[in-house]
Amino acid sequence: MGLLRVLATGALLAGVALVQPAAAQTNVTFWQFFTGDTDVKAWRDTIAKFEAANPDIKINMELVPWSEQQQRFVTALATGGLPDISMLGNNVVAQFQATGSLAPLDDYVAAYEAESGIKVTDDMWPGDQGYYILDGKIWASPIAVETRALFYRKDLFREAGLNPDDPPDTWEELRDAAKVLSEKGAGKYYGIAMPMSITYNTVQNFMSTYLGYGARMLNDDGSCGFNTQEFKDALTVYTDIYKTGGTHPDAPTLDGDTLRRGFADGNYAMHIQNASMLKQLQDEGASFVDEIGIAKIPAGPVNRTGFLGGWPLVLWEASQVKEAAAKFIFFATHGEPLRDMADASGFLPGSVSLAKGAPWDAYPYPLFVEQLADARPYQYPSQAIAEMGQLEVDTIQKAVQAVALGQQSVDDATTQLCTTINEVLAR
Repeated sequence: MGLLRVLATGALLAGVALVQPAAAQTNVTFWQFFTGDTDVKAWRDTIAKFEAANPDIKINMELVPWSEQQQRFVTALATGGLPDISMLGNNVVAQFQATGSLAPLDDYVAAYEAESGIKVTDDMWPGDQGYYILDGKIWASPIAVETRALFYRKDLFREAGLNPDDPPDTWEELRDAAKVLSEKGAGKYYGIAMPMSITYNTVQNFMSTYLGYGARMLNDDGSCGFNTQEFKDALTVYTDIYKTGGTHPDAPTLDGDTLRRGFADGNYAMHIQNASMLKQLQDEGASFVDEIGIAKIPAGPVNRTGFLGGWPLVLWEASQVKEAAAKFIFFATHGEPLRDMADASGFLPGSVSLAKGAPWDAYPYPLFVEQLADARPYQYPSQAIAEMGQLEVDTIQKAVQAVALGQQSVDDATTQLCTTINEVLAR
């Protein structure tokens, strides 16, 4: 009996040894800011692909609306509860990097490059490098990019005696064409839906003007660089679009969404907008959709510079699972997973190689992709600064609005603008 018990015990132990314990999963928390059904599904599909290839890693996606993300981060930084990875607006990466809240990605970039053969910085748009490579290190991996072009109504151009095959190529030409179109519209429509109010769209449009004129936000010493003739000339031509009647009389109080809606409703002959504008017009069955032309953003006397919007994934320093989290970051921001997600959600991928291929090689995308090579951050050519998120909200727009309404001269508005920027930078 003793021998039998020994044999039975041995068999039982052998049986146990044959059953391999399930591998422990590493849990990664991911804050995702787009809450629409299409975007959520696209991210879930990406996560499913990643988990299938990496069964030892579990990605827990939490939806945090864009409108709440800043407060959520501030609270989490103070009390704990940060995610391992998250999306961020490109303009605030420097803000969190400056406080030591983000982890640099360089070591993980090196590992990904060795495995994939992809040179990460070569696949990053030049403007994104200005946002995400700070103090010689990489702090974010881009998901999406955005730039804007000039949409115009060929039928209204013909009606106003303008050549629809020769749209405005400079800011002066845009100002003059907008005036002619408004005069012809006689209140039925205006020349261009151009923001002049305290809204993001104002600085997002106007930055193409001031960079095109050779102005820069920051001097080499880090102080405000706008108090120059180049900036004043840019502010003059931009606000002259309003002063000469080229846009709606209420433009200094209209937000960007209202102006976009107005163009879609046929109330303007021109509008500066991203590629999704055409799809909106097509989906809504706009009667004039076949008369839409698209041209590059107008040039200044120095260069042609596009607005660069976008968002990346970042790795938070507080994460205890950085290696697993970084693995997901590079999976989601390169190759087939990013292509499929960008195609499903309708955004331009932050990967140069992807954006130059299908489906972005078909109209209207090639013009936008080409312009991305010259799309820059607000503070170009300077490195992104921690205060950019605050400066973007209510400084440059105030100068534009004040000059448009005649509340300040160009000189006084510029002086006040630099005073305000320098005060923010000194805090």
